[in-house]
Amino acid sequence: MVLTIAPAMAQDAPTSTGISLRVGAFFPNDAFAKDQSKTWFAIGVQYKVSELTQFSKDNYKADLAVSFDYYERSGFRISPLLVNYVGHLGENLFYTGGVGIAFTRFPAGSGFDSETKFAYTIGVGYNVTKGKQPIFVEGKFFGNETKEYNGFGLYAGIRF
Repeated sequence: MVLTIAPAMAQDAPTSTGISLRVGAFFPNDAFAKDQSKTWFAIGVQYKVSELTQFSKDNYKADLAVSFDYYERSGFRISPLLVNYVGHLGENLFYTGGVGIAFTRFPAGSGFDSETKFAYTIGVGYNVTKGKQPIFVEGKFFGNETKEYNGFGLYAGIRF
């Protein structure tokens, strides 16, 4: 009898790979980056490495995640690779903060140049739907050692 109940319970439990994919727009703060465009295409992926059970209690849950984002316009691009703390306030609301490095490509003279810089992010989000593949919206500030690369990102995403 136990064997017949276990498979049925496994079918009802939502499975998650820990991967979130987001697509949206990046809005640079600095005139240097805005000269390329005021709105850039943005995409990102995040992987939940582990649940931080030592920080979880009652209606609060925390995760450790890694993320990679890509935003660009006219050959100017920024790609931060970050380690993130994600706090979940109940079922729907979450916030994040992360640090890492950003790979940048920017106009220089008649061509482009590249740099690797310290980067960070802070953001908030809301899980719009639940289920096997929840949909979420998220707003993030992306900061960088070089202020010309700072800006805000607005995203819609899906979790797998």
